[in-house]
Amino acid sequence: MKWLTFKVQHEKGFRFNLTDLIFILFLAGLCAVIQLTVHDFRISFIPAYLALSFFMFCNIFRIGNKLEVFWYLPFVMVCAYCLHDLNINLFWLLCLLILEPIKWILITYNYLKGPYAGISFQRILKNR
Repeated sequence: MKWLTFKVQHEKGFRFNLTDLIFILFLAGLCAVIQLTVHDFRISFIPAYLALSFFMFCNIFRIGNKLEVFWYLPFVMVCAYCLHDLNINLFWLLCLLILEPIKWILITYNYLKGPYAGISFQRILKNR
C-alpha cells in the first residue's frame, strides 16, 4: 500500500492511499451527521453506499473513469427522482434492481475486456 496522494498509481492490484482514507472518513462523518439530524438509517446510508461503490470501482476492481459514468449517471437520476419525492424505499428498491446490476455488469465487462488491473490480477491472468 502506498500513501501517494496526488500521483496516479499505475501498479496493478488493490489500491489505497491517504486521499482515499480522508474521503472515507469524510463520508462516514457525513453519514453520522445525517443520522443525528434526520434519524433515518435509510437516508443516512446513502453517502456510504456511494462511497462503497466508488471504492469498489476505483480501488478494488479498478474499472476506470470511462466506465464509471455508466453507473453514476443512473445513480444521480435515481437520487433525483426518489429524493425529490422523499421516497426512500423506492430509492433502495431501484438501487437493488437497477444500480447493482449495472455495477456488476461494469465490473464483469472490465474483467473480460482486459487487461485487468484490479484485485487478484496475478491469479486471474495466470488462469487465462
